Amino acid sequence: MTSLAEPGTVSTRRSSRLDWAILGLVLLADAVDVIDGTVTNIAAPTIASELNGGESLIKWLGPAYMLSMGVLLVVGGRLGDKFGQRRLFLIGMGGFTLASAVAGFSPGPALLIVARVAQGAFGALLIPQGVAIMTKAFSREMLARAFGLFGPVLGLSSVGGPVLAGFIISADLFGLSWRPIFLINVILGGVGLVTAAKILPRDDDGDRSIVIDGRGSGLLAVTMIGLLYGLIEGSTNGWS
Repeated sequence: MTSLAEPGTVSTRRSSRLDWAILGLVLLADAVDVIDGTVTNIAAPTIASELNGGESLIKWLGPAYMLSMGVLLVVGGRLGDKFGQRRLFLIGMGGFTLASAVAGFSPGPALLIVARVAQGAFGALLIPQGVAIMTKAFSREMLARAFGLFGPVLGLSSVGGPVLAGFIISADLFGLSWRPIFLINVILGGVGLVTAAKILPRDDDGDRSIVIDGRGSGLLAVTMIGLLYGLIEGSTNGWS
């Protein structure tokens, strides 16, 4: 005689598989963001040489990304609360993928820096939403498991960025030199975007009464840009 699983058991298993799928998606998004923050540490001299960007391009490739992400990270979380985490996750993933494509095909230094800023900005929209989605959807036990994985995954990602860059440049895949460093995000981002649209729980439209501190965010951005510009360009131009 064949025994049938109880409906509650089947539903629990499906829920568990969905939770792990959501966790995998969030970890992938965060890992890619962290990798892109460090991937130019090794690749910068090669990129600057091929694009004739000079020392200034080398200095700005990493900070341009980290600056926009750092300034907009809190704003990204508030936008998710206001307009819905699922929506902002999809926008962040799509924008990051597009910005990565622009970076990979950039013909010159200026467009590449703009693309790096865009990558960081969309990454700032993306990262806070994953944690908020998990907090809403996961049980306390599953949430503890999820946060237990974040440290090792993000730690390995920060180390893996320069390693990945060195491997890709040495391999010279399809004769593209450094460009696959960014173009690989198009594949990962495309897969992540399709997966997110299918598995992320549909939340409400957020709380439109939430107020975004645009003035404070703008002041923070101007302050950080001014500080970093002085530190980076000052050493290049001989400022005292």
